[in-house]
Amino acid sequence: MESMMVDSDSHELDSEETAEVISLLPPYEGKTVVELGAGIGRFTSELAQRAAQVIAVDFVEDVIRKNESINGHHKNVKFQCADVTFSELDIHEDSVDFIFSNLLLMYLSDEEVKLLAERMIKWLKVGGYIFFRESCFQHYENSDKKNDVSYHREPRFYSKVFKELCFVKDDSENVFELSLLGCKPTGVFGNKKSQNQICWIWQKVRSDNDRGFQLFLDTVQYKSSGILKYERVFGHGFISPGGLETTKEFVAKLDLKPRQRVLDVGCGIGGADFYMAENFSVEVVGIDLSVNMISLALERAIGLACSVEFEVADCTKKTYPDHTFDVIYSRDTILHIQDKPSLFRSFYKWLKPGGKLFITDYCRNAGTSSPEFAEYIKQRGYDLHDVKAYGQMIEDAGFGEVVSEDRTNQFIQVLQQELEAVEEQKDRFILDFSEEGYNDIVCGWKAKLNRSLSGEQRWGLFFAKKIN
Repeated sequence: MESMMVDSDSHELDSEETAEVISLLPPYEGKTVVELGAGIGRFTSELAQRAAQVIAVDFVEDVIRKNESINGHHKNVKFQCADVTFSELDIHEDSVDFIFSNLLLMYLSDEEVKLLAERMIKWLKVGGYIFFRESCFQHYENSDKKNDVSYHREPRFYSKVFKELCFVKDDSENVFELSLLGCKPTGVFGNKKSQNQICWIWQKVRSDNDRGFQLFLDTVQYKSSGILKYERVFGHGFISPGGLETTKEFVAKLDLKPRQRVLDVGCGIGGADFYMAENFSVEVVGIDLSVNMISLALERAIGLACSVEFEVADCTKKTYPDHTFDVIYSRDTILHIQDKPSLFRSFYKWLKPGGKLFITDYCRNAGTSSPEFAEYIKQRGYDLHDVKAYGQMIEDAGFGEVVSEDRTNQFIQVLQQELEAVEEQKDRFILDFSEEGYNDIVCGWKAKLNRSLSGEQRWGLFFAKKIN
């Protein structure tokens, strides 16, 4: 085990990768930083340049001493030889601003990861950050599988452990948890485009009682099994009405050109992103709040030559530099967003001059809703508007040439086709999932049809440009 860790740590990271990892870190200037699995100090010196104090920890004596010989001239670095999962690691509670680790957790068992996660949240001050990067899904091409004791897990394992199992109380009985700020692949590993090197950024925050919309998505609406069930209805790679067919129709409106940059907001499991990247040679960034969705998208991106990048992110909190994207694309996602005007203003800033915005979304009739439909909206937490009002919000954000179309008839046709397809393969669907899952889909689709046929639920299509 020790020889393997030393050998892995001896590989030279190129400057591009090192710079990328450092660029992803949360602010730590003048802060107390703990570096777990510090190795020979590849990142120790980088952290020491800005932190007030760095505690570099590794369990291999020769390795941490090598680190000390290289970085000992940094007077703000303390070196510890300790196993991160044992109590011998002496770090006081609420004493650390930032915890950093790089390719460490993959060498720990599941139980050790859980134990360490619980200890990390205790070490952190409120508002403090955790950053870790891990190799997921598969082994490196040059790994010695016979002697490899590492665990190349799915990203959702780490997200579940740190999101669902990490809680701590203070003396006043206030409860704190870890809030996921970002989860994305690092772009380069060993000079190769990589989707299996994943990094996470967490922040210790006071817990709210409902645990948030993200937890609802991953434990209720889009559990891993539920995603595959929806995918069976919409088609391979898709979690939006019409699947590939509507994607082809709508993407054709964008007039995509090679090397353009596209942001897909609410990308799901990435079907539209793969389609755009593979067929139009564009660079696509897909963001979604669901960890389960992004985990599946990342898994399917491995080995593909097209330029796609996926990240767990909240579009209402995410920021990009002005003029970053040529196209912003979103399918049936923004219904969850309460402050649409603010989001549309962000879209406007993120687009380059002449950039295009394309959205489909659930809408409502302009009249007064029935009690049943009002209860449905409330129960789902949706923020629905009529098509005209929705388009006006886009125009008010600064966009020009705004097109607002009521596509409810198309929506009804798509729902009917999807429902018929599911009913035709009933036995296979039940075999692959369950009878309960089949009934949920059929009842859900019939309910959407009834709401749409009554005229209360509408489907809007919106296209706009950022005028030069």
